[in-house]
Amino acid sequence: MPFRYSERMTAASSPTVDARRPGGVTVIGVLAYVGGIVDIVGGSMLLVLVTGAAIVQNPVTGGLLTAITIIVAGIVVVAIAGALLRGSNLARLIFTVVRTISIVTQVVALTSGGIALFAGIVSVPISAIVLSWLWTPRANAYFRSSADRAPRAQVDERT
Repeated sequence: MPFRYSERMTAASSPTVDARRPGGVTVIGVLAYVGGIVDIVGGSMLLVLVTGAAIVQNPVTGGLLTAITIIVAGIVVVAIAGALLRGSNLARLIFTVVRTISIVTQVVALTSGGIALFAGIVSVPISAIVLSWLWTPRANAYFRSSADRAPRAQVDERT
């Protein structure tokens, strides 16, 4: 007997949790894309500045390495942002580790006072909110469902 459309389980009748990408994950992914692009552009501008300064015999100490590091970091951030938007749990874990390290360094920076105090007061809550959005029940369902949709290796059972 052929399988009729009316017999299939639709997303609306499925007992599983709604696994569409939550708005918080979308916001984080888009902001990460923007941040990565800003890093790439800013690093490229610094690279041009540093190489131009070197041409006129006024090299910027450490500028070349800094520029390259910023560009590479921007590329990594863009890759992680794309993976987050596709539902990669590995990207979520990497992002969580990096944000956690960032929170720790921001808390340490709070003790130094000055502009670091202001930056930490603003950055720590934002980082905490961002992390909380990645670990809500809806986000967990989204990342879990993305792993379930991942293609599995086919095993040939004829042999």
